[in-house]
Amino acid sequence: MNVSKKLMLSLAAAVITVFAMSNTISAASEKTGVVTGTVVNFRKEPSLSSKVLLQLKKGTKVTVIDSKEDWYHVCYNDAYGWMHQDWLLVRDKSIASGIVTGSVVNVRSKPDTKAEVLTQFKKGTKVEIFEHAGKWYRVAIGEERYGWMHSDWVSVREEQVSRGGTQAGRLAADSNDPEIQDEDVTQDGSKSKEEAETQETQRTGSDIVDRQELVDYAKTLIGIKYKWGGETTKGFDCSGFVKYVYNHFGISIERKSRDQAKGGKAIKKSELKPGDLVFFDTNDSNGKLNDISHVGIYIGDGKFIHASTYLKKAITIESMSSSYYSKRYMRARDYITK
Repeated sequence: MNVSKKLMLSLAAAVITVFAMSNTISAASEKTGVVTGTVVNFRKEPSLSSKVLLQLKKGTKVTVIDSKEDWYHVCYNDAYGWMHQDWLLVRDKSIASGIVTGSVVNVRSKPDTKAEVLTQFKKGTKVEIFEHAGKWYRVAIGEERYGWMHSDWVSVREEQVSRGGTQAGRLAADSNDPEIQDEDVTQDGSKSKEEAETQETQRTGSDIVDRQELVDYAKTLIGIKYKWGGETTKGFDCSGFVKYVYNHFGISIERKSRDQAKGGKAIKKSELKPGDLVFFDTNDSNGKLNDISHVGIYIGDGKFIHASTYLKKAITIESMSSSYYSKRYMRARDYITK
């Protein structure tokens, strides 16, 4: 009898352990999703004809369990259902948060100082850390893209250490480890590779946001495909891209390009500064400019970034003096100057 009881207890303990392990593995693979549409249906099955169980507002967070074709299987307040991927922004859960300590720090495609620079973060920028590899952190840039920053230029915030557990604790310890401090000057007097990851920039005091920071953020979205009516990182149209970037910096702006051209402050082409909006008539077919149909963000040096439908059909940078856009330019607006 005692042997039987012990056997039963052992089996029960084993089952509980396996169940707990499966839950842990499942939880580790789960991701967080954020609703991007104004009001998005939460359906019983992954089909547009399926019953709508709930409607979730923009900004609502859900737990993403699995995916099937264009749908995500999600959990919200203990309710399970399906949401279309076009209206849900999904990313891994971060292991820690940090703050950029260098003046301007490169974010690269790989954990290597020779890798492509995807964007740059300025001193004081908060970053979410998703992975740690040697002297490098994998961080989020924009909403769905990631890049690598050298750990010498990121300080892991203390309050995140307890939340992130031992992994975040190791991040903080490695960041302060004297063994990772590299030589500041090489033998030829030039800066070391790590020191070269930073550079000085100037800020303006008359704008509601930092213009260069806005431009840098817009550049992190380069390559995302054009999608008519799109205003998420699943795809953008021209005005959706502008609205997305401006919203990131707390600037309220209309959705359509012709309406965006009515807001802010009218400025001359010669007065353009990075972050200003430039408008075009790309519907022109007879040499006459009639109505605004396209918008982009001026980035300086006579160039602008936009969701292109002309050649590349993606977020790209163009010259305003190109044979195509120079003939179609109509006006510019400044939403940034106080």
